[in-house]
Amino acid sequence: MVPKARRNSAIERLIAYTETAAGIFLAAVTALVFVNVMARGSSVGLGDFLNWMTGRTDYKFVLTIPEWYHLSCLALGVCIFWGFAATSYRNDHIKVDILWDWSGPHGRRLIDLFATGILFLFLLVFTWMLGVKVMSGYWSGEATYDLRLKVWPFHLVMALGIMFSTILVAVRMIRLARGENVEREHKIERVE
Repeated sequence: MVPKARRNSAIERLIAYTETAAGIFLAAVTALVFVNVMARGSSVGLGDFLNWMTGRTDYKFVLTIPEWYHLSCLALGVCIFWGFAATSYRNDHIKVDILWDWSGPHGRRLIDLFATGILFLFLLVFTWMLGVKVMSGYWSGEATYDLRLKVWPFHLVMALGIMFSTILVAVRMIRLARGENVEREHKIERVE
């Protein structure tokens, strides 16, 4: 049997990796959009400057990063799915808990088990369907329009994020079934 402290540190490392992956992809989306907007804005300004200098009106420049929109959408999907993994395990999301607040400790545990079980079933189906999406994208050769980048690697990374989410929710459900208080482990400050 693995000691509880070591088991918790392994889960915490997995959560840290998922949050890091989500953060990296969020930074990539931000950088991609920022650089594209700056390039587009400065290129239009360059065209206007050249038109003013030469007295002409036909110089037009619009520079953009090829596939910036598709890449930012795919990276945002990865960011959301990987961020969902840590959020699902920690139960750190927006929720309305009126019934849960009115219940006693046993009722709260049952509600948590039920809700986590439903989430686990949803994530199992979601993981399966994303796996199907990855395989169909791989076999069909689906690619982006301009650069012909294969889309299936992005879908694979998204599917891995949901798979980690499923694993973490299963761990949470097992801990709840054992009677462990998962909420206290993470020292989440409540906002009122």
